[in-house]
Amino acid sequence: SWRRVPRQARSRELVARIQRAAGELFAERGYAGTNTNLVAERAGVSVGSLYQFFASKDEILAALQEEWTVRLGEALDERLRTMRSPVETIDHVLDVHAAFNREPPGLLGFLLTAPITTPSTATVVEAIERRLVENLEVLAPSMSDERRAVVASMLVHISNGLYTVGHGEGATNAVIRAEVRQALLAYIEPLIEGDGR
Repeated sequence: SWRRVPRQARSRELVARIQRAAGELFAERGYAGTNTNLVAERAGVSVGSLYQFFASKDEILAALQEEWTVRLGEALDERLRTMRSPVETIDHVLDVHAAFNREPPGLLGFLLTAPITTPSTATVVEAIERRLVENLEVLAPSMSDERRAVVASMLVHISNGLYTVGHGEGATNAVIRAEVRQALLAYIEPLIEGDGR
């Protein structure tokens, strides 16, 4: 990809505005309903300025994926490495979902559930799964690596109920959050107990 890396503060600010505008539009209108003209208009920049940094909305999405993978990773890493119980782990992950899906509203849900076929779309999900696998190594040390990977994927799949059942509201809806939490606990507790804990 020929995407230009912004070196000057002004260019970095412009790129941040474009990405913020695109994130809001993706969350509001979906991927198909968003185009570079709309993004430029929302960001308050010319389409020419947008094309200086991004060749297409695919590239803007890829940049958002990279940014959110780093942000989510840091937020999860901060606490997940010290978690020792499934309840604590689940509550922390749900807290991260709630915080991140608020700003801009619905973007995290979009990034996690949108059926888009660009090479970058798996990055946010993969980042979460990788951290859950590390957590499971502590919580369920006798589980096979293959099963751990499947369990991590299942946990992400169940967590995505925040967005598929909640229509983008995520963990900010107390009723949906409580049901997703219940589903996660019912799934994970027997696995951990079965590991001799």
